[in-house]
This record gives sequence, structure tokens and C-alpha cells, in this order.
Amino acid sequence: MNWGRAIGAGLAAGFVQNIVNFVLHGLVLGSMYTDQPAFVQEPDDMAMQIVWFLVIALTIGTVAGLLFASSRQSWADGARGGLHFGILLGAVVGFQQFYLTLVVNDFPYSVAWIWLGVEIISFGVGGMVLGAVYKRAE
Repeated sequence: MNWGRAIGAGLAAGFVQNIVNFVLHGLVLGSMYTDQPAFVQEPDDMAMQIVWFLVIALTIGTVAGLLFASSRQSWADGARGGLHFGILLGAVVGFQQFYLTLVVNDFPYSVAWIWLGVEIISFGVGGMVLGAVYKRAE
């Protein structure tokens, strides 16, 4: 495994996933959150959250890049193999959202299902970046 390429691919994937999450959560689903009491917060908190969203996305992308690189021979060539990896990883991460319905007051069960879909899409796109950047060994 080439550690530098794996980390670089992971950072690229994390950055792209951050953009996908912004589009899905902020633009596509944004109005859904305004009607949910569990998501009401002060506007002053949002600026720092944007920074944390990027830091977390890059960290998760880096770990996903290392995991992908260490199992690269198991996946098909190019973006197609990365997409398969990303969809499976997104499903694993997405099902964690159902825990929130148990511990967060007023967290709607329907949102857990929506977030599962968002994670699968986000990690699928991130996986495509991983597959395109981190090639299989010949």
C-alpha cells in the first residue's frame, strides 16, 4: 500500500463528500430541518460547525482511503470499484443513524432513513473518487 497516495485519495474523497453533504443536507433537505425541533439551533453555532464538518469529512475520508487502499485488490478497477466500496461503507455508517432515534429527543425516525440514503450517496461518490485516484496494482 502506498500510504501517501492512500491518504491523498482519502483527503480528496473527504473533500468531495463534504460538498455532496452540503448539497444534500443544505440545499435539497434544508427546509426539512427547519420543521424539526431536534435540529433547531442558534445561528452563531453554524460558522464553527462548517469548519468541523470539513475537518470530520477529511478525517473520515482519510480513514476510508486507508481502508480502501488496504483492500484495493478486492475491488474492480477505477471508479466502479470505488463506488461499490463506498456504497457498502455508506450503508454501514448510515445504519448508525438509527441510534440517534433512541437517544436524541424528538429525533424523527424518518430522518434516520433519509440520512441512510444520504450516507450511501455520499460515500458512493467518495468511493468513486477513491477508485479513480488510487489505482489497482498491476
